[in-house]
Amino acid sequence: MKFNKDQLEQYNTEGYVIFECPFPEQLTTDCMAAVEKVRLDDPEEVTACDGKRNHYRLKPQIPGSYWCDLDHSLPFLKVILHEEIVELARQIIGEEDLYLRNAGINEQAPNRSTLWHRDGGAAWAEFMHYFSGARREDGCLRVVPGSQYGPIEPWKDLLEQSRKEQGVTTSPGTDGFEDAELPEEISLEVDPHHMIVRFSQIFHATWLNRSDKGRCMSHWLFHSHTENNHRFDFNEYLTPELIDSLTQEQKDVLWLDREFEIDPKFAKERETEVGKVKWGII
Repeated sequence: MKFNKDQLEQYNTEGYVIFECPFPEQLTTDCMAAVEKVRLDDPEEVTACDGKRNHYRLKPQIPGSYWCDLDHSLPFLKVILHEEIVELARQIIGEEDLYLRNAGINEQAPNRSTLWHRDGGAAWAEFMHYFSGARREDGCLRVVPGSQYGPIEPWKDLLEQSRKEQGVTTSPGTDGFEDAELPEEISLEVDPHHMIVRFSQIFHATWLNRSDKGRCMSHWLFHSHTENNHRFDFNEYLTPELIDSLTQEQKDVLWLDREFEIDPKFAKERETEVGKVKWGII
């Protein structure tokens, strides 16, 4: 699969594109089934060890970690490393030789939102699969088309002005906070059979999840082989059974048979996680 000319133009000018999942619907169904299999009944048990505020009923594997049991588990790697997805990544990045930096599950809890921001670090393409679907009422993505270019200061100024004009006074990051509406922003409402690819630098937020359920999304990054930004040696994080379940092409994208250095900024994270965080078949 390749993006057509109009899709690429939209991605490069507006900073995002929505497209139909290029894989069987059963893979999305399997992701939801995996969530139901490992979700806890008591959200408070998750809150007690979820320092990243990243989950609702999916407990982090170790306290304060980004990672639950699912991020790179087999049901999700079948989507993330699907041959059509990897081909789209190669088209956007412009390189045949690439690697998966990392994926992650975000389960936005009821009464939570994400404030307006740009992602830190270098610019990259982020793949997003809202496998539970996403609507405004349960916290879908909000973006300002075209805001991925130029300095961030004008967007921060506009945000502060909009907050004052709209009386948005609740502290960002607290439960019940919903950020101000910005001129020209749009809501990216999607169904489970849709995917989004966006510029990491696009100015984005989410609506407040006003439902009584967690809104689930899997998101991930591929990098060119020239970018020394490795977060994992996946040999240390994936079970042998999971690795044996992958195709050779999928193993190649994980760089399971190549030597490389982990980005130093993840050294402390690695010291905490290796031997304690593992992903398997589920």
